[in-house]
Amino acid sequence: AMFGFLSLAIACAAALALLPTILRLVRGKIDYSGKHFLITGGSQGIGLAMAIELARKGANITILARTESKLRTAQEEIRKAVRAPSQVVNIASADVSDFAAVRRAVEAAEAAAGPIFGLIANAGSSVPGYFLEQDVGVFEQQMRGNYLGAVHVAKAVAPGMTQRRAGQIVIVASAAAVISFIGYSAYAPTKWALRGFADALRNELCGFGVTVHIAYPPDTATPGFDKENEGKPAECAAFSAAVGGKPFSPEAVAKSAIDGLQQGLYHLPSPDFLQNRLVDTMAGVSPRNNAVVEWALMPLLCAVEWAMRHLVDFYGARYGAKAKRA
Repeated sequence: AMFGFLSLAIACAAALALLPTILRLVRGKIDYSGKHFLITGGSQGIGLAMAIELARKGANITILARTESKLRTAQEEIRKAVRAPSQVVNIASADVSDFAAVRRAVEAAEAAAGPIFGLIANAGSSVPGYFLEQDVGVFEQQMRGNYLGAVHVAKAVAPGMTQRRAGQIVIVASAAAVISFIGYSAYAPTKWALRGFADALRNELCGFGVTVHIAYPPDTATPGFDKENEGKPAECAAFSAAVGGKPFSPEAVAKSAIDGLQQGLYHLPSPDFLQNRLVDTMAGVSPRNNAVVEWALMPLLCAVEWAMRHLVDFYGARYGAKAKRA
């Protein structure tokens, strides 16, 4: 009798875990034809690649960034990708750390291309360095640009979405929101903050028909990544190369995320298989992409995480030994 009860309990748990996947298959992918998307940091890199991917799916696009010359170049690239001549591709110049400027840009974008259905909060930067050497101003700048920048654009678009009872908000975090190590003490906390923000916002808006999603781009070959590498500590670069290898293309990162978004996934996948599995282990009480697979792989993933922790500590200890010799 006890064996039968346990078997029934396991079967019920598996069925419940599979239910979200079944519902996604039944619903199919969201049609973005005619939907208006605002992408911050959309003039280059991952933001531009996401804008192009959405344009190919029929969406109207507004890209927001600080430099107008880069915006106009990106605008022409996106226009080449549109599926229909009627699609709108607009630009908006603003600094996401300035809430008043962001709000004005959102109002202008909606006046020109209609209500915003989707927000991709992608703007941000990485300034790596040793904690003992970086000025406290770097920490403040990183939090303003990476965390508050996303809060500002979400704050500007969410009221309209909740009134219309429709919309998608994508918070673009980073692989550094999954694993943090030497060199990222200023950058990684801003991305961990975005995970907490996304979790809270997802729960708060779920009754309004507005969905919230979070992406974790791995190392990606972008101008921002090139600039990051200029000042990256040796130990930080060595560990990243050891576990990540060659950076992914912006196009591959964008396609993985947008495909996941169309399916309604909360944790948007990246092209990095191992990183996706590490995200699985951090899901907590948030929606899971495929709970049965996650449960089956958990023992192996625990071993992988144990090994990664020892590897990253090797590089941390090496830095300390080097400083002692100096």
